Amino acid sequence: MEELSRQTRIRYLLTLLILITIPCYILGFIMLRLDRGPQPNRPTPTGTATITITASITLTPYLTRTASITPTATATYPPTATLTPTDTPEPSATPTLTELPTETRLPETTTETPPSGETTPDPNP
Repeated sequence: MEELSRQTRIRYLLTLLILITIPCYILGFIMLRLDRGPQPNRPTPTGTATITITASITLTPYLTRTASITPTATATYPPTATLTPTDTPEPSATPTLTELPTETRLPETTTETPPSGETTPDPNP
């Protein structure tokens, strides 16, 4: 080992140190698993079936292009006349109210008739 370079000796020494410590790590993990102590009763998990539908995409490695000309039929309808109802007033006889003559009452006058033999003076001389 003395004939190897210093850098190579350090590499060998570190590799040996790692290999020696691996069993210690394994022994430590085993001891942790065994020494859990009393565990409380846990409910037993029951399996339930779950169906999940997942969409998958399949890609093809090549793309095929086919040139085709497909005529598309389009229908063009001529414009149609749409009748729109309009409200046009028609002449109609409008009734007019005419007041009817009312009956006018004249004041009642009493004429005295002179007793027989007396003459009534004439108001116009």
